[in-house]
Amino acid sequence: MNIKAVFFDYDDTLIDANSARNHARRTVATRVAQNHGLNEALVLEAIKNVETRMEANGVFDRRIWFREMANSLGIVLNPGEINELVRIYWNSWSSESRVFSDVIPTLKALKRCGYVVGLITNTDGEPGLKRGRINRDGILNLFDVVIIAGDDTEQVKPSPQPFLEALKIINIKGNEAIYVGDKPGSDIPGAKAVGMCTVIIDRYGTLKLNLMNPRPDYVIKSLFELLRLLACHYG
Repeated sequence: MNIKAVFFDYDDTLIDANSARNHARRTVATRVAQNHGLNEALVLEAIKNVETRMEANGVFDRRIWFREMANSLGIVLNPGEINELVRIYWNSWSSESRVFSDVIPTLKALKRCGYVVGLITNTDGEPGLKRGRINRDGILNLFDVVIIAGDDTEQVKPSPQPFLEALKIINIKGNEAIYVGDKPGSDIPGAKAVGMCTVIIDRYGTLKLNLMNPRPDYVIKSLFELLRLLACHYG
C-alpha cells in the first residue's frame, strides 16, 4: 500500500463514548421525568428510540431529538426547556468522555512515521460543538486536518463528500489514504466510494463481518493493530 494519510472517525473509534452517551441519556431522562411526572425508565427508552431513528436519518441536532422524544411521550417542551436539556446533555457527555488508551500513542506514532493524520466525523448538530468537544478531550492538536461533516460540508457521512473534502485539502488520491471507523453503515460506504482503504475497529468483538455491507478491507480490535498493518512502530 502506498498510504500517505490516515483518517479516523471520532466517537466510539477514538473516544470511549459509550459511558458518556449513557450518562447524558440518563441525565436528560431524570430531568424530564422529574419535571413531567413520568417514569424515568420510560423516558430513557424514548430517548434511545429517538436517537436510533435520528442517527439513521443523519439528524444530529439534539433539539430535534428532544422534540421528537416529547411527542412520543405525549408531553410538550417549551423552547427554553429544550435548550436546557441540550445543555445538560452535552455537559453530562463531556464529563464522562474518555480517550481510549491506544489513541494518543497511535496518533503520535503515525506522525513520527510520516503520515498525515486526519479526522472525518459527523456534526453534533450545532456548528462548532463537535470541534469544541474534540478540543476539550485534548487531542485536537494531534490532527493535521479535521473535517466535521455537516459543519464543514453540506452532507454528512456516509456521503462521500466529507471524504472528498479531506483528500482535496491535503491533495492526495483516495487510494493513498486509510479510513478507520467503528460503524460499518456510516463509516465504510463514503470512504470506499472515494477509493480509500477501509478499516473497522471492533473494540468489543461484537460486530459480525458477514453482516457488513459493504465489507471493510480490514477489521481490527486495537489501534496498535493498525500500526502493525502500516509497519509503523510505536514506543
